[in-house]
Amino acid sequence: MDNIHILSNDDVNNLLTVSECIPIIDNLFANLDNTQMPPKVYMNVPHGDFRSMPAVVGPTAGIKWASLNINKPGKINIFAKVLINDTETGKLLAIMDAELLTAIRTAAVTGVATNHLARLDSRTAAFVGCGNQTRKQIEAVTAVRDIEAIFLYDLDPERAERLACEYDNAHVFHSLEVCLREADIITTLTPSRKGFISDKWLKEAVHINAVGADAAGKRELDISVLNHMGIIVYDEWEQCSHSGEIQYLEECSRKPVLFSLGDIVKNNLGYNNIDRTMGTLFDATGLAIEDVATARYIYEKI
Repeated sequence: MDNIHILSNDDVNNLLTVSECIPIIDNLFANLDNTQMPPKVYMNVPHGDFRSMPAVVGPTAGIKWASLNINKPGKINIFAKVLINDTETGKLLAIMDAELLTAIRTAAVTGVATNHLARLDSRTAAFVGCGNQTRKQIEAVTAVRDIEAIFLYDLDPERAERLACEYDNAHVFHSLEVCLREADIITTLTPSRKGFISDKWLKEAVHINAVGADAAGKRELDISVLNHMGIIVYDEWEQCSHSGEIQYLEECSRKPVLFSLGDIVKNNLGYNNIDRTMGTLFDATGLAIEDVATARYIYEKI
């Protein structure tokens, strides 16, 4: 195909780690003026959705075509490809399997947000939902904080137990409330459409990475959690206000302080610039610019 590189998930796995991707994503959010990105296009089907995600990052134009399929409650299958072109010549450079790329870049964004927002003395990290992306999320959080204990919760306890076997410091909880009470950092990774996490279960200065709500109607956090936060950081306003946790801001009893992740990274805001007596929330919906920047980096390593 005229020197077009075709990369499998195994190729991506061999070329990129989460810890390597974190500075790529940090640099991306520090230079958002160099990007273009229309909102995701969603097409809903009975058991999930299809989504089209185009973007331009510097010299690279690209698109991710992905499907999310829920065969049964709590069981998510993601199928995706990323195509990237050179903006100067228009040439198609590469076609990549994007299931693993998505997991890596999603985790890397969590790593960036956690690094800027979580308390420096955070030692415990809880992960709600133990599906395919959770390993990478654990890798991201442990890359930026000295985590001594990993707490796991899943509606399917056996899935949580299987994941826990991969770590010496992992603990499985059968009660979500107990799992969260001592967590300094919480990352949520479920397809829920009902807020199921209450602020009554949270530490005062907890940091939460809300990853699961990435489409209209999806929700993992009770509105009390948003009221609990000192600041709420979103990945991109247009997309997040329609599909992230902040689509429910009108239900808040107090007006939250809002920042974009780009503001936090570019202006070096974060840990020393916010009220540490309250929690921080990163509301992530997943951006096409993250896919394109990551795919270009992988392409350059070939």
